[in-house]
Order: sequence, then structure tokens, then C-alpha cells
Amino acid sequence: MNLTVLDASSQRVILVGVKLANGLMHEVEDSLAELEQLATTAGMRVVGEVIQTRESPNPTYFIGQGKIGELQTLIEELHADAVIFDDDLTPAQTRNIEAALDVVVVDRTGLILEIFRQRAQTREATLQVDLARLEYALPRLTRMWSHLSRQATGGGGRIGGAMRGEGETQLQTDRRLVRREISKVKKLLQNVEIQRRVRRHGRTESANVSLVGYTNAGKSTLFNKLTGEHKEAEDKLFATLDSTTRVVKLPSHHRIFLSDTVGFIKKLPHHLIAAFKATLDEVAEAKLLLHVVDVSHPQVEVQISAVNEVLRELGASEIPMLMVFNKIDCLEDEAPLCLLRSRFPESVNISAQRGDGLDVLRTELTNRFAENDVEVSLNLPYSEGKKLDFVYKNGEVLEVDYQGVSILVKARVPERYLGGLRQFMEAPEDYS
Repeated sequence: MNLTVLDASSQRVILVGVKLANGLMHEVEDSLAELEQLATTAGMRVVGEVIQTRESPNPTYFIGQGKIGELQTLIEELHADAVIFDDDLTPAQTRNIEAALDVVVVDRTGLILEIFRQRAQTREATLQVDLARLEYALPRLTRMWSHLSRQATGGGGRIGGAMRGEGETQLQTDRRLVRREISKVKKLLQNVEIQRRVRRHGRTESANVSLVGYTNAGKSTLFNKLTGEHKEAEDKLFATLDSTTRVVKLPSHHRIFLSDTVGFIKKLPHHLIAAFKATLDEVAEAKLLLHVVDVSHPQVEVQISAVNEVLRELGASEIPMLMVFNKIDCLEDEAPLCLLRSRFPESVNISAQRGDGLDVLRTELTNRFAENDVEVSLNLPYSEGKKLDFVYKNGEVLEVDYQGVSILVKARVPERYLGGLRQFMEAPEDYS
């Protein structure tokens, strides 16, 4: 099913922001600057922008009717193809504005969905984006979906094997088709979620760490540096949609499973978070979150707050977190970093691009997970050589004494591994 919100290629667009009574002008300007980044990421060319100050949104056009007239003139002068609003519009507002301006009208959510559509590469990401776009499109249907009924309609007005009801309008038919497609995609995603759950079950005893942060904060670059991977890390918003997990060996005996996930953003649509639930469950089930922050960004505090808000939505706000202040090589003034360090004294400063501070980060990760290490004495029969290999691989062996019938081992191991070793401990009650 083709669900393209707009043909982004070579679109000339005008951005529209609104400062309401409870807002600040600099916040609107900063948000419009981010909207321009989003539009550029989608392959559009921004040719103009408009800001209106209002007490509250106009229920018909969101902006005032006079501003609609100004937009008409601007569209003609700049040969614009589309108008993008920095706020979410109701379906009725979108239709009213399109009728008045005779160009494509998209809100912030629609633009984000278009970027996600372009950047989805795996089957899972494609399904997640399809679900979000279908749910976004459903209340906005007019007769734009007539091609769906032609694809699904057989002879005699049958749709997917069912006769169209008497008096059923084209719009009702289209809505029914989209709801059916939503149900189909949800079932496919349920299978994906089951597969993810099985994979995560194999890591229940492992140290799962998730990278979180505002989009374009440098998470994928850091992921590549820590794992030795070559995952795509572009200087663009939403370069990563899929969750990727790899093993990272720390300087000690510890190993962690490190996951990179989709970046967050202000005004991230709720149904988009829901669509990416299977992916973002990696975050909710992590033992530690690495909150990667672009300290060179002028709105760094706003971005930190936006990430924390999404984490609250995911039920992940209580998970231990380590703040990782990235892009220190891009700082012209260290005052913002000093202020952040005073708020987060246990944070780590890095430049993922240059590799600065990565050894400090690895040491901090080691210390975090070593806190729960336990010293044990094991009596291993020679037939349990695999257990000794396991201890060497996942713990720190302090002493080994090969005796006649068994091997006596003293070691430090992460507490989470005690269950598999308990039967070989010399004094199991000491480790309960």
C-alpha cells in the first residue's frame, strides 16, 4: 500500500510557526529552526517561513484568516509547493488550509512520518512506520485513497471478497480498507515483538545497556566506537530507526549488551512511540541507560528535557542513567558544559568522533557493573570444565588449584551469574 504523505523530492516549502500566549518567541524560532532541519532531511528546500502571534489557535485554520491571505501571496511569489506547520493540525484544519491555499499542507507529525518512511530499511522499521502512518492518515481521509478500492475491488463491487454495503460511500470504503490494513500490520508487528522477546530472553542474565538521546546527538557514532561496528552514522536527524545490539567487552572481565535505538525529539507523536514499542522495549528493559547529549547544541537543556519526557512515557524513567556529554570538540565556550557538570557530577565528557574520553567512559561502565561482583569459592568436578571456561570468560579468576578429583577456584563474578554456579559453591549459604 502506498501511503506517501507528500512527494518530498525537490519540494519548495514554507514553514509556519505560531507563538501562543503562553509561549516565548525564541522557543518558536528555535523550534522552526529544527523544523527546517527536518524538512532538509526529508529532501525539501525551505524557501520561506512565517510566524504569527496569537492568543490561541484558530479552530478553522490554526492561524488567522488574514495570515492565510499573506501565505497565498507568499506561495505565489516563492513558487512554493507545500506549507509545513510546526504544530499538529486537526484533520479539519488541514483540509481547510489546503482548500484555501491550493497546495499540500503538512504538520510536524506528518513531516516526521515522511522522514521515517524514507529512512526505514529493515522489515521491522518499515512495518512500524506503516502502522504510524496508517493511524495518522485514518482521520484525514478524503477521497485520496480511491486507488486502494480499485486494488482491492473485484467485479461487482466486491472489496476483498465482501460486497460493498448499500449506500456505503467511497470514504467509508476507504476507511474500512485502512482499518483492515492497520489490523494486518499490528499482527505482523506482534510476531516481530515475540521474536524480539525470545532474543532478549537469552540476555536476561546479561548487562543490557541502551543508548538514548536526542536525535543527532551522536549515539550511532558512539555505538560504532564502542563496538567496532560500522553502523550508518550520518549528520542528519533520525539516521537510526532500527534497534541494533552488540556485545562490548570492558577493560575488566565484564561484557555488556549495548543497544542503539531511534533518537527522540520534541513533540514526538504519541502514536509513533506506540508503533516503535517493540524497538523501544530495549530501553525499558535495560539495566543502565547512557543518555548521550550534544553539549554544543544551543538548546541542550530543552533536548535533555525532551528525552526525559519520552523516557517517562516508556516507563523507563527509574532506570539508572549515566549522562554522556558528547561533541566537546565542537564547544566554543565551556560555560554550558561546566553548568551541566554541576548538575550531573557523575557524567562523562567525550568526543565520540575523535575518541576523546572513551577510556574514561569504559572505566565508568566497568565500575558501575563491578559494584555487584561477588567473590566465590568453587569446587568444580573435572567434568564441569565448561563452568571454568564460563568463569574465565565472565569473571575474574583469582586462584586455581587442580586437585585429584576436582578444581578449586576462587573468583569474582557478577552477582547475576550466581544462579548457574550455586551448586558448585563451597558455602552456598554465604551467597544467598
